[in-house]
Amino acid sequence: MKIRPLALASLFVLSVVSVHAQFASAVIDFDRGTGAANGFTNTGAVLGAPASGASITPFGPPFSKSQLVSIGTNGSLTVRFDQPIINDPSNPFGLDFLIFGNTFFAITNGNFSGGGITSGAIGGNNLDATRVEVSADGVNWYTLNPALAPTVDNIYPTDGLGNPHLPVNPALTTNSFGGLGLAGIRALYNGSAGGTGYDLAWAQDTNGNSVNIPIVRYVRINVLGNKSEVDALSSVSGALPVFADDFYTDPALNGWKYFGDTNLFHWNPTNHNVEVTWDSTDVNSYLYHPLGTVLTSDDAFTVSFDFTLNDLTTFGGANEISIGLFNLADATNAAFARAGGNSPNLFEFDYFPANLYYDLDSIDATLKDTQPGFDGLAFAYDNLTLSPGVTYQIILSHAAGSTNITGQVLTNGVLYTALPFYFPANINYFRLDTVSISSYTGDGFGDDILAHGVVDNFVVSLPPPPVQNLAGGIQAGQWQAQFLSRTNWTYTLERSADLQGWSAAASTAGNGTTTVIADPATPPDKAFYRIRADRP
Repeated sequence: MKIRPLALASLFVLSVVSVHAQFASAVIDFDRGTGAANGFTNTGAVLGAPASGASITPFGPPFSKSQLVSIGTNGSLTVRFDQPIINDPSNPFGLDFLIFGNTFFAITNGNFSGGGITSGAIGGNNLDATRVEVSADGVNWYTLNPALAPTVDNIYPTDGLGNPHLPVNPALTTNSFGGLGLAGIRALYNGSAGGTGYDLAWAQDTNGNSVNIPIVRYVRINVLGNKSEVDALSSVSGALPVFADDFYTDPALNGWKYFGDTNLFHWNPTNHNVEVTWDSTDVNSYLYHPLGTVLTSDDAFTVSFDFTLNDLTTFGGANEISIGLFNLADATNAAFARAGGNSPNLFEFDYFPANLYYDLDSIDATLKDTQPGFDGLAFAYDNLTLSPGVTYQIILSHAAGSTNITGQVLTNGVLYTALPFYFPANINYFRLDTVSISSYTGDGFGDDILAHGVVDNFVVSLPPPPVQNLAGGIQAGQWQAQFLSRTNWTYTLERSADLQGWSAAASTAGNGTTTVIADPATPPDKAFYRIRADRP
C-alpha cells in the first residue's frame, strides 16, 4: 500500500518517553600532558556532535584545531553529560557510550577510486595505552577494565554520514575491513558514524573489583602513552525507551510531583539524591513521576534504583519502606490503603523490618493486580536485613505475560539476594503508569514505622512505544494513518480543525503488526489528525 502525503493535513502523536542519547556538554578539566599536537587545545571542540557531513569519511577524518583536542602522555580530559549515560544491556552490543577521534583507514595499492581501498590498517591512531574512567557525581571515579576497554583514538574511524549514537559491531577487527572501499566499510558500519564503544559494565573499583554503576554523567580520558586526539563523546541510543533520573537537578524541575506531606522528601543538591522519611503515622505521601505510558501484565519491564537506609524505628507491627511503580489514580484515591489491603496496581520494593508479630526482616518484591483486597497479591522475598549506611541496588523485573515478579538486591555489584522465596497468587491484569517513592500511612492501631534513607539513580526500562513507523496521507479518497501497533492497545484516529477541539474519526485494536486506520468522512479543506493510544 502506498500512502501519499497530504499538504493540508498534519499528523500529531503524543510522545511516550524519551530514549536518552546525548553528547558531552561541558569540559570539567583538561591537562594536555606531554607530546600533544601543538595548537590542538580548544576544549570546546569535544562538545556536541562529532564532525559530520559528506567530507568526513573513514578515509578522511576530522583534522582541524576546531574539531579536535590533543591529549599527550600523562594528560587527561574530563567531560560532563547533561543527560546521563545509562548502563543499559539492551543497547546495541551492550555498549553505553562512544568516543570519536581522528583515526582513518589507510588506503593501499594507490587505488583512490570511490574514496579508496583499504587493507584495514588504521592510520593516525594511538597504539599505546589509555585509561577511561566514569563517575556519577564527579567525585567517585571507577576505571573501565583495561582488558576490555579499547584504546581511545583507535578503531573505528568516523563516518560523517552515520548515526553518532549507534556503535559499530565491536566484533569487527581491522582485518574485517581489508580490501574494502567506502561502500563496503559503510555496509559493515550498518548506519553507525563509527567511534570506539565502551560499556559501563566494565567499571572497576581501585582493587579491580567489578562495580555496578547504573548511571554516570562524567567521563575521563587518561592517555598513558603517545597521544590521542578526541573529537566528541556520545551516549548510545537504546533499542527500547528508558526513564532515568539520577537527581542531578531538582526533581521538581524535572517532572517529579509531590502528593501528601511534601516534607517527607528533600532533594540534596550537593549529593544529587533524594533524602526520604517513611512515616506511617502520616498520610499517604509520594514523590512520583508519570512514566507517560501504561505498563500491564502483557509487558516486559525492569525497575532499578539505589537505596541507602540511614535509620529505622518500628512500633508494634510496623509497616514497610516502599519504592516502585503504581497506578496514580488508584494511589491518590482517598480509599487507597496499603495497610488495609485496598491497594490495587502495585509493582514495588518493600522492606519489612522485624516487628512485634514477625521476628525476621523481609526484603520483598511485591506485585498487586487490579483485584480488591488481598487477592491478586504476590511477592518474592528473602528474610535478610538491610544494614544502615550500605547502598543497595534494587532491581525488579517483569517478563511479558508473566504472573509474577522477580528481584535482585546487589551491593557494589555483588549479589546480596535474588529473593529466592515466592508467595504465589492468581495474578490478573494490572495497570502501572507512575514511578514513586512511597510513604504509606499505617493501619491506625499503632503498628508503625519511622525510617530515613536516600534514594538515587532510577532506571525504568520500558517496552516499545505503542505507535511506531507512523505515516499518513490520502488513500482512495480517505485520510488514513499507517503504523506498527502493539497488541492489547486500542487506537483512535482523532481529527481537529484548529488543534484545540478533537473528535474521534475511527478506532481499531492493535495487532502487533502494521495497522491502518482511516477517516471514513471526506477530508475537509483543512484538518489535523493524531493517533491516540489507550490501554484497556
